Amino acid sequence: MKGNIYTLMYGDYNYQVKAFSDNRKYCLWTRQNARTFPDLCISTANFTNIKKVTDANPQQKQYLWGSVKIVEWKNYEGKQNRGLLYLPEGYDSKKTYPVIVQFYETHTEEKNHYIIPMLSSAMANATYAMSNGYIVFMPDVHFTIGTPGQSTYDAVVSGVNWLIDQGIAHKGKIGLQGHSWSGFQTTYLVTKTDIFDCAQIGAPITDMVTGYLGIRNGSGLPRYFMYEDTQSRMGATLWDAKEKYKAMSPIVDADKIHTPLLIFHNDNDEAVAYEQGRALYLAMRRLQRPAWMVNYKGEGHFVLKPASQKDWTIRMMQFFDYYLKGTKEPRWMKEGIQLKDRGYDQKYDLVK
Repeated sequence: MKGNIYTLMYGDYNYQVKAFSDNRKYCLWTRQNARTFPDLCISTANFTNIKKVTDANPQQKQYLWGSVKIVEWKNYEGKQNRGLLYLPEGYDSKKTYPVIVQFYETHTEEKNHYIIPMLSSAMANATYAMSNGYIVFMPDVHFTIGTPGQSTYDAVVSGVNWLIDQGIAHKGKIGLQGHSWSGFQTTYLVTKTDIFDCAQIGAPITDMVTGYLGIRNGSGLPRYFMYEDTQSRMGATLWDAKEKYKAMSPIVDADKIHTPLLIFHNDNDEAVAYEQGRALYLAMRRLQRPAWMVNYKGEGHFVLKPASQKDWTIRMMQFFDYYLKGTKEPRWMKEGIQLKDRGYDQKYDLVK
């Protein structure tokens, strides 16, 4: 069918039509960006006579919020790379801010997503972090088949160095974070660079050899397909690419890690075997490197129980605050949590 396309509405938002009236003359829709809550609006089908019908988040005015923009730099492959840069409200380029670098695959398509501040089930909530004075950087990562770790390095480390060159990030105040697939990527990065002052690693694959031969407990499927053809992007079987699988197994290079680690892996993880994260923790302890591990017994790939989410959010941010803001060390980092302390003494208080 041929016809002309007309712009009915335009703006730096994500728009979504929720429903049309039975006669198709009216519609219910939302628009959102990083600072605009997706309240419901009603209008004609061609977006005239717009009326906002909800005001579901007036309390936002009471909080520091922040803003986001897309930034671009040249990565170590010589290609243009993009990412999201979240800046705290009232950002002053003359001041020094702590930075949390977090990523998964690509994020720039999420620029106009409204992020509701909430407790963490894995990685730090960007709005919550900005409200507490952090810059959050989410670089896009595009992968070369067979070398996903190197692709991550080329994108993420080049982006961090660009932030440093721009005076946005400062050495001594840069943290790293990844979970699941980006847990692997984060583990790989800290074996290759000391640019990060601390790193929080969640549910990581740390050994691609044993990971390849594992079972996903949630589905009962072997993990072969994920490594050969989908997310891990190795492009070959273990036996056809032995050296590449070894090179993408950061546990082998744990002796090169000098970055303090907070490792998060639950013993009922249905996606990534608990033993993978535990192996990284044990390697760090054997090497006498600073590392802590958190396991919420019975929880899975993400923390879902509200009490556990609250606990994890507190510990994660205390870890970043200690290394990036120079706060006092919380007692759990100094003493650990003994079996007799579980559920009784959380040791959140800071060492005097």
